[in-house]
Amino acid sequence: MRWALGIDIGGTHTKMGLVNEVGEIQAFRRIPTDARGSDPQPYLDYLIAQAQQVAETAPERLIGVGLSTHGHLDEERRGPILCENTPALKGVDMWGLLHTTFDWPVVVNNDLTAHAMAEYFYGSGRGVRRFMVLAIGTGLGVGVIVNGKPLRYIEGTPGDSGRLILDPEGPPDVLGVRGTAEGLCGVRGIEYLAQERYGHAVEAHDVIRGAREGTDPIAQAIMAQVGSYLGYTLALLSPIFLPNKIALTGGTTEAGPVMLDACRERFGALVGGYHQRLAHLAPAYYSDVDIVVGQMRGETGVVGAVAELFNPD
Repeated sequence: MRWALGIDIGGTHTKMGLVNEVGEIQAFRRIPTDARGSDPQPYLDYLIAQAQQVAETAPERLIGVGLSTHGHLDEERRGPILCENTPALKGVDMWGLLHTTFDWPVVVNNDLTAHAMAEYFYGSGRGVRRFMVLAIGTGLGVGVIVNGKPLRYIEGTPGDSGRLILDPEGPPDVLGVRGTAEGLCGVRGIEYLAQERYGHAVEAHDVIRGAREGTDPIAQAIMAQVGSYLGYTLALLSPIFLPNKIALTGGTTEAGPVMLDACRERFGALVGGYHQRLAHLAPAYYSDVDIVVGQMRGETGVVGAVAELFNPD
């Protein structure tokens, strides 16, 4: 069994572990992503020290190290050029740092692309010709896999889907754009709806839990609205990427069937007939779109970080 070191840098936490070629993880650990200032060195020193400790537990020589990081990457995929949540890492040559430290093959991917690869190779996307993953949590974004290869044509991503405008009169998102998919479906959007409907502040994770447990009708109504927004978002994206299957991933999916059902219903009402028509006209190329909750959980970014090492282009 071959093994690789996977590292997933998120805005709040960095996760890492040893991953084998069937997507199993061992020696997993989580550390804070303390990179919000201007000096990246303290975080980088801690990151490398932790990664070396994980690598030392490997059952055999590792085939390489994979990095998943949020934000847009430079053209050579060496590091982030745009990363609002970790400004200290902007312009850092992460590829060079990891290659110098470990002297192994290194791959660097945007986190959405990494999540899509993990779900494609080890989860719900296996064997799907055109596969789209919509990740929804603090933010919102999309990764796309076509014939086993990720679309990375805009700085490591297939574009900033979170900035799709669903309601021009809606609340501004973190970048100041009103009524975006991210602003309405992300944590800020959930908490905006909660303030409006409860009459006081409620954290997003409490709304998600209340919807999942079925004990809070207001929480269920909020997450049904979020699901409807997600269905609208997917309806805007699907004529561009023409996916055969879409997987929803991220912490917000823990809201359960109330959100997924609303998403499917809105999507079907808007473009369901369109996709069915394409499938009827050219069934070898198109299909009705299956929308599911992704199979991968929690450590998706760690697994996706190394997927390219085990499945090179």
